[in-house]
Order: sequence, then structure tokens, then C-alpha cells
Amino acid sequence: MVTGFNTDIKHGGTVYHIQTEPRKEGGIETTVYVGGAVVHSLKTTHLDFVKSSEYSDDKFRKLLEDQHRLVIGRIRTGEILPPAPAPRKA
Repeated sequence: MVTGFNTDIKHGGTVYHIQTEPRKEGGIETTVYVGGAVVHSLKTTHLDFVKSSEYSDDKFRKLLEDQHRLVIGRIRTGEILPPAPAPRKA
């Protein structure tokens, strides 16, 4: 059984929670939260791999980890940003 990853990172004064989980039929979903709100989601599918003779839990776990690290890298490069602050009422 392949389980997911959860990581909190601080970047630019904002704490991001990154959660990557396996989904049905070879899917992988990574969701980024800031203050409990979803700010980014990445869904990929690896159905062909899961159904192939090359499949192993270790190889799938590596795909999961690679996607998790990819999204963390996107946060660190500024590609994924926190939501803009709400406008102040006058």
C-alpha cells in the first residue's frame, strides 16, 4: 500500500501545507493549502504504468515523491503564490 506525503514549508513569510496522495486508477493529487484554503492543485495520472508489468509500489511511491517535490520547488521559485489579501473596508 502506497501512502502520501504531508509537508509544511515557510516561504516569503507564508506557511504552505503540501499534501500529496495516491488516487484511484493510478492518479496522484497534490494540494497546496495556505491557512486552510486551497491555493493550488496538481492532478496527474499514471494508469498505463499501474497496469504495466513494470509497476511496483516502490516505483509508484517515487512518482508520488517526485510530484510532491516538484510542487515544493514551484512554491520556492514563486510560481505558486498565496492568495492576495482581502481589500480593507474604508
